[in-house]
Amino acid sequence: MTRYLCDLANVSPSGYYKWLQNSEKQAMREEADFQDYVLLKTIYDASKGKVGYRGLYMALEELLEIPMNHKKILRLMRKFNLYSKVTCKPLSKSCQSYRNPSSST
Repeated sequence: MTRYLCDLANVSPSGYYKWLQNSEKQAMREEADFQDYVLLKTIYDASKGKVGYRGLYMALEELLEIPMNHKKILRLMRKFNLYSKVTCKPLSKSCQSYRNPSSST
């Protein structure tokens, strides 16, 4: 029966059993990711969204004994749509006319 269903779904039986075996580990990872997201979200909200993954890493270094890896922070930020607000310094008038020559007339 399992082989028939695997053929119907174009999945190898070994791939199905591997997925079945790893589904519990995947659920545990999702739960751990959500707990880490809650921690990151508190820091993100405290800074009013003006902190990126590097700032989160530095804040976690102060809070935790063993900080979270910066790649994990970046992965969680992408997964849960946490984006830092990018602010630009205002350009002086001389820089604006250099960048946009049509406005200098």
